[in-house]
Amino acid sequence: MKKKCSLLMVMLIVLTMIISAAAVPVSAETTYTPISGSTTIVKNLVVDSDANIPDVTFNYTIRRGTPVAATATTIEILASNTGGGTIEPAVFSNADTANCINGLPTDEDPSSPTSGKKYAQKEITIVLADNSFTKPGVYRYEISEVSTPALPGVVYDESPNRYLDVFVIADEDNVLSVDSYVLRDEATAINSNGSYSTDPEVKSSGYTNSITQYDFEFSKTIAGNQGDKNKRFNFTVSISGANPGTYPIEATDVTDNPTSITVTSNGTASASFKLTDGSSLKILDLNEGAVCQVKENAEDYTATYTLDAGDSVSGSDSGAITLYANHLVAFTNTRNGIIPTGVIVAVAPFAIGICVFGAVLIFIAVKRKRRPY
Repeated sequence: MKKKCSLLMVMLIVLTMIISAAAVPVSAETTYTPISGSTTIVKNLVVDSDANIPDVTFNYTIRRGTPVAATATTIEILASNTGGGTIEPAVFSNADTANCINGLPTDEDPSSPTSGKKYAQKEITIVLADNSFTKPGVYRYEISEVSTPALPGVVYDESPNRYLDVFVIADEDNVLSVDSYVLRDEATAINSNGSYSTDPEVKSSGYTNSITQYDFEFSKTIAGNQGDKNKRFNFTVSISGANPGTYPIEATDVTDNPTSITVTSNGTASASFKLTDGSSLKILDLNEGAVCQVKENAEDYTATYTLDAGDSVSGSDSGAITLYANHLVAFTNTRNGIIPTGVIVAVAPFAIGICVFGAVLIFIAVKRKRRPY
């Protein structure tokens, strides 16, 4: 009887333990509603102060960064489950010339801008998907500028990659929100207090590119004893390998000459001009690497030209000239005529004889006039 009671007691104790264990509440995992995000970064394009902004587009990629585990002194870097989101291109055009800012983006005092330069600025929108952020933390993205193939004459930002850190927080109701976006040139560890482990105050606003630009100029001189200094000669200029857009022209002879030349979407342009003695025409701020050629209709004049004050070359076609500096093609048109002198020599003795005979007659007449009757 005692054994049965003991077994019964053991069974009751075990059952009580099972029930007690089942009664211990299990802490439920906090549930967050995933959220999205969006921000902007800046794109600057620097040109010469007398230049127009060309029609150029810069493209970018964005992808989720590499997650980094926490350490004793740094916090965890998260990677979104949704990839990298979307980033729009930076599209510039001639119309942006009117809104350029004098100087350089790096000028510390905008009221005293760097001379000879100006820049156009665009905002690039970044959109991160609805379920990009699923819990509080810092999410990292990598942004890269596409530079292949390179645009003509463009000097790309020395740091092609940027790192966008998104700081996500949760309120007391466990509702997520983006607290801030930080763009930096390097993927830097973040200390436990939220500061960056290197250069904590250094942030980036975006990218700055510039265009190396040169002028193409040609001039006209008329020479020779039969050269007509007022005659206007026709020139044709061809351009290839240039960024599309409209480029300004400076001309000392503006009659019938356009004040700009437009490069089409395939990077080419062609235009006609007229120059006379002592006049010149300059196409401003073409990009480095553009190819220019100027031809003249010299008509019945002998044509020569020099490139950048070099040796004289016969002909009226400069050939293809690639711009890696400012260039001047100076044309000279010469027309000489031989003045016939044979007739003058043949009649000279006869003319002298007539003059002498006339002088004698005048002398005799005067003598007779003085003789008394």
